[in-house]
Amino acid sequence: MSKLKAQLKLMPAHVIILLIVNAISLLAMFIPMFEISVQYLTRKVHSNFTFLIDPNLHVVLRQNVVDLNFLKVGAISFIATIIISVAALTLTLSYNLYSGNRAKRSLGFVSILVLLVLRIVMHMYTLSSIITTDTLEEKGMTSQTLYATQNIFGNILMLLVFIGIVAALYGALNLKMHLKLLSYPYFAWIVVFTILPLILIGFRAFFAETSGGYTFTLKGFEVLFENKTVTTDFYGMRVTLQEYFSVFLRSLDYGIWTTIGCLLVGYPIAYIVAFQTKKLHKNSSFLLVLIVLPMWMNTMLRTYAWRALLSKAGIINTLLLENNIISEPILFLKNPVLSDIFTKIVMINDFLPFMIMPIYTVLLKIDNNLIEASQDLGASSLKTFTKVTFPLSLPGVISGIQMVFMPSLTFFMIPDILSEGSVTTIGQTVQSFILNESKAYQQAGNVLSLMLLIFVLITMSMLRNQDKDANSGGMVL
Repeated sequence: MSKLKAQLKLMPAHVIILLIVNAISLLAMFIPMFEISVQYLTRKVHSNFTFLIDPNLHVVLRQNVVDLNFLKVGAISFIATIIISVAALTLTLSYNLYSGNRAKRSLGFVSILVLLVLRIVMHMYTLSSIITTDTLEEKGMTSQTLYATQNIFGNILMLLVFIGIVAALYGALNLKMHLKLLSYPYFAWIVVFTILPLILIGFRAFFAETSGGYTFTLKGFEVLFENKTVTTDFYGMRVTLQEYFSVFLRSLDYGIWTTIGCLLVGYPIAYIVAFQTKKLHKNSSFLLVLIVLPMWMNTMLRTYAWRALLSKAGIINTLLLENNIISEPILFLKNPVLSDIFTKIVMINDFLPFMIMPIYTVLLKIDNNLIEASQDLGASSLKTFTKVTFPLSLPGVISGIQMVFMPSLTFFMIPDILSEGSVTTIGQTVQSFILNESKAYQQAGNVLSLMLLIFVLITMSMLRNQDKDANSGGMVL
């Protein structure tokens, strides 16, 4: 036992991870994780081992009898899985035998990597072979009434084996542990889910799919900039604008007012919470939970709650009518002016935490000695705030503006729900274009997305420059 402990101390962290993963992989053969369901009910849960000792499933239904035997698939699964798991565990325990040579070490980790991949393949083979297409046809059932799934233990096993594969790959490449290695998965995520989609949007904005491949075309621009105008009310003015410019202007209006409202409401809240926390020397987690708590509820549910509050038969109208304050319901969501005001209020309520959190974080880090020094030099509370506190909190303000303005500009759920589809926003327009069956309109959706991306990048660049100025500037007393 002491010899084993000494060997474990000599093993690097990624080998310890592999040891744990392979040990769990072996033990998992005896943990029930394959659920067999008949007529939407789980009838039996198997492990690789129980497929051998209890391979039969007998279920009497109203129409027929389901009688299954899993001995064959269980035997193949158990034998192959135990060979793979034991081999991977043995190779991991033998690390000290091949750790001295770089080539042998790489070969050892590659072997473990292959075995772990085979472990996943064998697991998926078992899951897919329990109920086959032939079985469904023989029993006269469908994949919705007779199927096999893995439970939470199966999901955990797959996650652990994947972690083991990463550790084996780390060892095979002879990498050294650096903190920057932790950023690689993030960069991979950015490339796959951000950069590549943006490249695809740019490509589809200029190229349309045809029978012979992709052809350069500007039909999307033609759809977007066609000479089609609409007349609309904008702050009491009757204006005629190009259709999609009018939509963009409306969305920009929502974005600007949502950002201004969040800043006006959020800054005082962040200021009070931050300085109260520093004054009392207490943890502010309770206050922060109260601020973040609305975000735990789905945005759509929160919006429908506002709609229930403001509708013709809503809570407000009901209370006003019952108390004889009004004689007929107020159409908060039908009147264009009231609907516009309440839509902006609901959007402010929805995005408020995104403004409060960065401002609060910056305010919390401001040194109280700077504020006391300002007061000692004769500055009033107002001057101290305008010349010391607010300039130092500008990085948080700018971060909050970025976090609120960009999403609120393209957000369409709240205006769409409250106006019952009568108000069109830029996000809703992009969605309708992309989902349109016409290739030209689909391309127009990508063009509009590309133009929004350029607008956002320009805006973020301007805000970033302001952030640099805020960081480089000093205090003026």
